[in-house]
Amino acid sequence: MRRLLQPRKEENVMFVEIRMNRLRELSLQRPMFADVFDFYSRLYEFFGKDRQPFIGTLPDPHVNEVAHREGFPLLRGELLDVDSEKAVVFLGEMIDLLQKHGHQGTQELGILKKAFREAEKDLPGLFRACLDRDRRPLIEFAGNLDNQPALLEFVMSLALGYALQRCREEGLSAVTEGWNHGHCPLCGGLPVMGELVEEEGNKKLQCGLCATSWGYTRLKCAHCGNTEHDTLEYFTAHGEPGYRVDICRKCSCYLKVVDTRQIGQGLPLDIEDIATLHLDVLAQKEGFTQGKKNPGEVEVAVQEKC
Repeated sequence: MRRLLQPRKEENVMFVEIRMNRLRELSLQRPMFADVFDFYSRLYEFFGKDRQPFIGTLPDPHVNEVAHREGFPLLRGELLDVDSEKAVVFLGEMIDLLQKHGHQGTQELGILKKAFREAEKDLPGLFRACLDRDRRPLIEFAGNLDNQPALLEFVMSLALGYALQRCREEGLSAVTEGWNHGHCPLCGGLPVMGELVEEEGNKKLQCGLCATSWGYTRLKCAHCGNTEHDTLEYFTAHGEPGYRVDICRKCSCYLKVVDTRQIGQGLPLDIEDIATLHLDVLAQKEGFTQGKKNPGEVEVAVQEKC
């Protein structure tokens, strides 16, 4: 049995406070999206509560060296140690919040909550499948409930992302030096956004699941690895300096990017992702998608925004 990591409380508080403060700023700057910002404020407030962890992991550093050279992330599902009883409690409380403050799937969420209680023994497998981006167990579980797999994936990804972030606060990390792949070196997740940093405008990506950041070639598609400059472009929205959308005409995928040289450093990119949903709409109207990454030859789970 691997030990469940006990996160340092002060680091979790800081992680949450940074996001809560940014959400308050955005609510004043963009009052038309106040409901969305309020929902995520309540979600992060929930994440900030002091509670016992329900997932632990103990990766093998020797495996990490080999995986890093081959482009595979440090973690895989079999390394997750899930406390099913604590996970049921966490998922139930989180679903209560989603039902109260979310805007969709209230009945379906209730079905999920009941199913998690009744199928507690299945939770470790679902979390491991979510981390491995193996949708088959998730599709089967949701199908037995006549639920849409995307809702189950959304709930599981929220919970797994929270748990992995708490593990990172305890010191879990992957080698990022020399990692130039479009998926996370720690968990294999997709980048939620990119950012241009330092005077030279170097690019960094941040994982949408565990919040790990790593450097990446600026003129390279994060989805397909394309480096042909004539097929790599970007566009901006009028009146919004500091934000851009990188597009690849080879794979028709896009990535939103924040230029910290214009709007300041240290912004939580998961919150900037929420604040720029209109850029997703613009990109998708032009036929571009966020794409899917397939490290380890398994399909990436859909990560929906509420």
